Amino acid sequence: MNRYRKEHDNKWYEITLKDESVKLVKGQQSIPAVKRKYKGQIRSIRRISMQGLQGWQKERLGNYIAFLDLEYNTGDQNKYPTEIISVGILIVERKSMKEKESYYSLVRPKFNTVLNPYCMELTGLRQVEVDHAPGFGRVFREVLDLYRKWNIRQTFVFGSADKPVFLDNLLLNEEEEELYRIGEGMRDISLQLFFTLFGKDGSLSLEKMGRILNVSVDGALHNALNDARLLYLCYRAVIKGEIPQDRLSMAREELLIREVYQKSRKFEEPMTGYPEEKKQAAYALIEELMSTVKTDSLREKGKVLALCDDILLMTGEKARYQREYFHWI
Repeated sequence: MNRYRKEHDNKWYEITLKDESVKLVKGQQSIPAVKRKYKGQIRSIRRISMQGLQGWQKERLGNYIAFLDLEYNTGDQNKYPTEIISVGILIVERKSMKEKESYYSLVRPKFNTVLNPYCMELTGLRQVEVDHAPGFGRVFREVLDLYRKWNIRQTFVFGSADKPVFLDNLLLNEEEEELYRIGEGMRDISLQLFFTLFGKDGSLSLEKMGRILNVSVDGALHNALNDARLLYLCYRAVIKGEIPQDRLSMAREELLIREVYQKSRKFEEPMTGYPEEKKQAAYALIEELMSTVKTDSLREKGKVLALCDDILLMTGEKARYQREYFHWI
């Protein structure tokens, strides 16, 4: 029953009302709610395929899509807010999926001005670069001009964080309401991409998604423009059906093993007080399990990996077999 619901949750329906207005809803479960809300006003309901959705989006959401990524300096919300420090945007023609224009800029934060070490290591940005960057208002007014040029009404992002961070930064910087247009059209497509590939709910990092789809960018990730371009390449591969089936098959197998592994794990953190003289015996048991338990069952493999990591945790070591075994997910 759950699988049936998930399959329909990934389908789209066009609701036409008697006043000629049109509503787009996702998932069959949404239809009863629409019927209650518009009781007596519905003219027709029809299913829209992925290709049909593309046409629907083109007609109502314009000929061009923006792919956007934000990098930000995280902070303690009680002291310093999370502030945007770079933005990357790719403008793409919806029908041909061809890149038309790109935009990249650093952003000078207003309150959380000192980059934390993790942020610098992740993004490769230096403090002096951000210190000399234009402010939030100037950067996003340039973005708004770009949106007006291409009549952008829909912006794809990867993950649920970018939109709320952008809206929070609008309030922090007390910017004009017209900039809300950028945030209003943001839509997280990470779950949609995952569902299309695996047929179930879940998520992967953008880097792993690119690996499965065999797409990559020149340059380091966690650069806002590079990440925006990688998201575009992933989306284009899925829309055009350019999915390497061998890579996808391996990723699906690993996903099943990971699910069994996570369900089978008994412990979360390393324990203390395990006798030192017994640790070598535990390590020997792990080696024996890994070398002698032979099975073609993906579920059994997941259980063995979970057992080995649980034994490690009991001895005071960190779990490592999931990380060492999985390559795609």
